[in-house]
Amino acid sequence: KQWYQRRVAITAGIPLVAEHLKDWKRMLKWEEDSIFTPQCDVRVEEDGFFVQYVNQEMEGNIIEIAQIVDVRIGKVPKEPKTVESLKHAGEESEPLEQKCFQIITAESFTQQQTYNFMAFSAKQCKMFCDDLFALCHHFINCNLSVMDTIRKMHKRILCSSKEDNFVSIKDIIKITAKDEKKKVNEALRQAGLKSQDKKEHLPKDKFSFEAFYKFYKEMLGNRPELEKVFNEIKGNRRNYLTLEQTVDFLNNYQRDPRLNEILFPHHNKDGTKKLIQAYETDKAKQRIGQLTLDGFTNLLMSPDNLATNIQMLGIYQPMDQPLSHYFINSSHNTYLTGHQFSGKSSVEIYRQVLLSGCRCIELDCWDGEDNEPNITHGFTLCSSVLFKEVIYAINDTAFKTSPYPVILSFENHCTSRQQQQMADYCINIFGDLLLKEPLDEPKWALKAGCMLPTPDSLKYKILVKNKKRKEDLPDHQDNEEKKEDGEMEPNPLSGTGIYLDGVEPPTENKKEKSTDCDSALIPLL
Repeated sequence: KQWYQRRVAITAGIPLVAEHLKDWKRMLKWEEDSIFTPQCDVRVEEDGFFVQYVNQEMEGNIIEIAQIVDVRIGKVPKEPKTVESLKHAGEESEPLEQKCFQIITAESFTQQQTYNFMAFSAKQCKMFCDDLFALCHHFINCNLSVMDTIRKMHKRILCSSKEDNFVSIKDIIKITAKDEKKKVNEALRQAGLKSQDKKEHLPKDKFSFEAFYKFYKEMLGNRPELEKVFNEIKGNRRNYLTLEQTVDFLNNYQRDPRLNEILFPHHNKDGTKKLIQAYETDKAKQRIGQLTLDGFTNLLMSPDNLATNIQMLGIYQPMDQPLSHYFINSSHNTYLTGHQFSGKSSVEIYRQVLLSGCRCIELDCWDGEDNEPNITHGFTLCSSVLFKEVIYAINDTAFKTSPYPVILSFENHCTSRQQQQMADYCINIFGDLLLKEPLDEPKWALKAGCMLPTPDSLKYKILVKNKKRKEDLPDHQDNEEKKEDGEMEPNPLSGTGIYLDGVEPPTENKKEKSTDCDSALIPLL
């Protein structure tokens, strides 16, 4: 309870898990390669570490929330028989697309796993998906302390148990140290969780977090590096730190001396006493402000001792400066899932990159068949994906994790005809999200001497960054004269770094030349 209260305090009093997520909800689970759609009960456990789902045979499974990257509404099965069986469940008058959703987990950008569910109503589906997605990307869940990680391990064991009242020792061994069976059994005995008999189960009511933490410390054994630091601070006369020694440790050992003293004031006695009361295990020591080795260890593993400042994990900087004043989280060759010579291109990778917080992504555009532009790495063996599909993926995920502008960096090798197709897709798919005209403010006019717009003024806007046509550049005429005199060096293919004499991007026909960009398509920053 005390640890949970600390987490709630850090989140400004807002509970981490919405109350309705904790309640079991009846849903259907479906797979693409099966027409079987079993009922299951789904919920988020109270600490917000796992999604639990249990089928009718009471077989439980968990999805780790830290690995969930997206929750998507609208995906329905391809198999007609599966669709037909789902249509007759829940509110039949509501479209199936509004009741079906996917939970996407990923260990990396290229390794995803999908869990398909159907809620019994569109309202239930939207509420569950919106709050689950917010929980997955909450800064607390993405920056757990050591103690919360231990608590998560304890919760994993409880949620993985197939018994209502017992925990399997096999599960404990599998989750904690599967190659150290003897060591785990001995630590369980030392922690008082297991007697000398050969029982393979523990009662759940005895397997509390306090008991598990004791077992965890038995598994690790003594921490000589912590004892050394503790002994150096306390001296030889006592077995605890005084309040003054704890304040000195926090200010002179743990605090970064480069921090501004007004924004990040030094620890004082009152604040330090609250920390001791939160993490010291001896109640008598708590009252008089003394910290034992156990309390010292708890403090170092707590949310109050994270390497990162929790209060600065969200947006805390002013976002009203010109765009050029910021470092922008950017991606190069975004479409590639492998290396740059024969790697595979992917539409999904655009979703993953945007969900991770990237705000500038690259699209290498080339002419494709049937007037459909492709995205690929030119003059290599890399596969290609359709430009249109990438634009749809960007539209779906651009602003799910951040409201700030997304910049599409076009490396444009297309002919004018296919550039027009690109522009049509951007305008029709993005709609009002696309910045098609300069902002009204005179101070942000697109001319010399004016600053770029601010991130705040460009919220929920998609910007296209692309070169202008050569004939629109001021030095185009000078270049043409140099070309006639034979002084021009071979032009680089835009962004590829390859210099070739006499090589131009492919054209539709001899009369239609490729340009770096048709400036009439979309006004650019």
